Amino acid sequence: MSEDILWDKAKGELRILGQRHAAVDIQGLCDHLDLMVGTKVAEVIMNQHEFRQGKDDAARVRQKRSGETIQEMLSFFADAETLSGVGVVKVTALDTATGYVDLEISNPCVKRTTGAAKSFLFSYWCGVFTELVGKEFEIDQVTYDENKDLMKCRVIARQVN
Repeated sequence: MSEDILWDKAKGELRILGQRHAAVDIQGLCDHLDLMVGTKVAEVIMNQHEFRQGKDDAARVRQKRSGETIQEMLSFFADAETLSGVGVVKVTALDTATGYVDLEISNPCVKRTTGAAKSFLFSYWCGVFTELVGKEFEIDQVTYDENKDLMKCRVIARQVN
């Protein structure tokens, strides 16, 4: 994992999965986006960005780790998300045949079940699953348990009519 998350103090760079990142107050960004355009629009904007990012990252990882199973790659992504500060990510159920995945994030960096925060936490995973499984996935059943500080989500395959 160390080569997939690099911090170069001399250059002032943080690289995650080969892409340059900057540490930001994501809760503040999500709150501001929700206030500027409303929670529905903010959710859509963040969904589009995070979905694409997850799909692109999964394509790069799939190419680099072509011999690994989907489960091994998902474990890699969970570790990368945890190291990036999102929270402790666990894929708790995966059923590619019927098209659903259950995710848990303990100590999440954002704690809202609507708006930009919801999409920030889970849309990335929709992109990852879409790329790795070959079905388009979307967010469903987001909950936050304040006592456990735990966000949960079921990511489901989108039904095509």
